[in-house]
Amino acid sequence: MARILGLDLGSHAVKGLLLDTSTRGAAVKAFVEVRRAAEGDRQETLRQALRALLEHQELGNPDQVVVALPGPTLATHQLSLPFTDPKRIEATIPFEVESQIPFDLGEAIYDYQIASQVKDKGSELLVGVVRREELATLMGLLNEVGVDPRVVTHPGITYQNLLLQQGVDEETVAIVDIGHERTTLAIGRPGMGVEFARTFSGGGLNLSRALATEFQTPLPEAQHWKETHGALASAAQAQGPDGERAAAAFVRGLQPVLRELRPSFKAFTARTRRQVTAVLVCGGTARMPGIAEQLTRDLGIPTKVVTLPQEAAAAVPAGQQSLAAQAYSLALRGQASGAKAPRFNLRRGEFAFKGDYDYLKDKMGLLASFGVTLLLLLIASGVVRNSVLARREAQVDKVLCDVTQRILGSCEKNYDIALNRLKGVESPAAALPKLSAVNLLAELTQRVPADVPVTFDRIDIDLERISVRGVTDSSKQIDTIAAALKGHRCFKEVKEGKVEKTREGNKVSFRLDIQVQCAEQLQASEG
Repeated sequence: MARILGLDLGSHAVKGLLLDTSTRGAAVKAFVEVRRAAEGDRQETLRQALRALLEHQELGNPDQVVVALPGPTLATHQLSLPFTDPKRIEATIPFEVESQIPFDLGEAIYDYQIASQVKDKGSELLVGVVRREELATLMGLLNEVGVDPRVVTHPGITYQNLLLQQGVDEETVAIVDIGHERTTLAIGRPGMGVEFARTFSGGGLNLSRALATEFQTPLPEAQHWKETHGALASAAQAQGPDGERAAAAFVRGLQPVLRELRPSFKAFTARTRRQVTAVLVCGGTARMPGIAEQLTRDLGIPTKVVTLPQEAAAAVPAGQQSLAAQAYSLALRGQASGAKAPRFNLRRGEFAFKGDYDYLKDKMGLLASFGVTLLLLLIASGVVRNSVLARREAQVDKVLCDVTQRILGSCEKNYDIALNRLKGVESPAAALPKLSAVNLLAELTQRVPADVPVTFDRIDIDLERISVRGVTDSSKQIDTIAAALKGHRCFKEVKEGKVEKTREGNKVSFRLDIQVQCAEQLQASEG
């Protein structure tokens, strides 16, 4: 069982969702949102919000933490390579990344996710690149508040986990996460995963600014009014003239996001020859009434607000589910496994997660004592086994001595010598017959091919002759049986007797006469 904390480091609020996993499944235990201060240094507002978030007892002591890189600093590149071999992909990516970034590769941290692979055509990759200093600053801040994330992932690839939860569907879905300052786009198929992802500037802050300009009010007041009364599309018409003016301002504020979404959809279609057929919107802006209707109208694609699975409904109210979508997907990333699970993780090289090594270091003493105990048990087991084997060997020698003393008149403990003496001509065992009717019957039945359907009606056996009567499907199978019996060293001659059809007409009856002669018989007669 593991407690996984998905941490969404938004520019307007920090969200945390705790997922409790076990062999029976996963359940959402808690969801907490903490607003960041509207003014002040960005790093300091994030630090304060994280500390306030982690003070909530319901999120306490997670076994692992998963975060997505915040802000629009992450660059995403779509690469096409003409091969699928993982080693060749790892060797090629550095050169491809270096050719597409405006700074030295040594200043970058990057990782990739396979979007699709076709054996004869190659691989489509999603590559995320961030400056080393950006990641170092984030890791330093997280460590200050006592957070050591196991995974730092791409905010778009994060939604792979949400898509994989759904049944396999040929429909192509775009997940649009409209945050305060950044919008994240992920496109893929349910049950299959993300094939296209990117992040870009623009979001709820643009809508607040458009509202402040329209009504000539301070930005904080516009922000508050948007959260409490803001609406789009037909939802705004019910609020009267002011509501319609605000809705028109919101539409203007939404244009930067739409200008990025439209060409992104076209780029995806150009690469995959598939159209986006549905849009799922999430993030803080997705809570605004009428947003799905407005996006449907502007994009020409059916749009609805994200809803989380039933197991999350108890901990996350319906009105907050769109807000919790990324934190939920991040928590799912912590338990993801298998070929389709995301591999993207910026904790590489000097930033690699060391929690597992530290854990092993703490447990080294226990592991050493366990190893010593196991070694002692193995030694004791060996001593006991040798002692038991020695006693058994003595018992066997005694039995062999008794048998040879009784039959040969002298004790012999060497098995090979005893066996040779018992087989000797002058020994009492020499008078024992080497063949018996039981032996011959066993040899006969073993020689009959297992794939030949045959029923023996009568078998007469003596030490010189065997007579067999039976029924099978065809005369060809009689030949097969005869040929198999001739392969035995003691069956010198096999003669086929009369063959005729049965009364039913679908089988044949037959007779075989087998002359028995073995080398042992000849030696016995000569002696």
